[in-house]
Amino acid sequence: MFKRLIAVLMLLPALAFADNFVAGKDYEVINGAAKHTGKVTVTEFFNYGCHWCAQVEPSVHKWVEQEGGKIDFTRVPVVFNKEWIYFAKAYYTANLLGINAKMDPLLFKAVQVDKLKLNDNDAMINFFVAQGVDKETAESAFTNSTTIDLKLNEGSALMARYHINGVPAFIVNNTYKTDLQMAQGEERLMKILDYLVNKAAEA
Repeated sequence: MFKRLIAVLMLLPALAFADNFVAGKDYEVINGAAKHTGKVTVTEFFNYGCHWCAQVEPSVHKWVEQEGGKIDFTRVPVVFNKEWIYFAKAYYTANLLGINAKMDPLLFKAVQVDKLKLNDNDAMINFFVAQGVDKETAESAFTNSTTIDLKLNEGSALMARYHINGVPAFIVNNTYKTDLQMAQGEERLMKILDYLVNKAAEA
């Protein structure tokens, strides 16, 4: 009996930590209409120019794979300065070509590790061509694509709508928002996302 009591007492801190996610502190409740698509939608606001986005990228990638068909995961590249416009265009270009799985890690590495100056259209075109993308296709995407321009405008509108002031930030089912700063750590961020996805699914 005594041993069982000790075991319960040792378990209590872990249980308290698992449930210790507070609205207004660890996440925010958004006054928006929840999406009902059969899956919980999760949108990450990020940019290749963001150091912290690069840091959590492996954990986010692993988490999305673990969630499987439970979530519908999308990304929105934010633009906080002029240089990040080209990074956003790179994301949308890769997305339209269906090569994000290949290009995301390459772009993070190029910007964050290799410190390549991909801060104009020509530099980005050359980078995409070096990765096997047709030059004419790359030039069209970066210099003359109304679709890419429309995506940039939509991204800016979503940033304003959800008051995205720092990244990486996540919107869960148009109902909850959390970010790395609120989570105060990468591991805790993943746990909060688990909590919010489950909470949205139950609702």
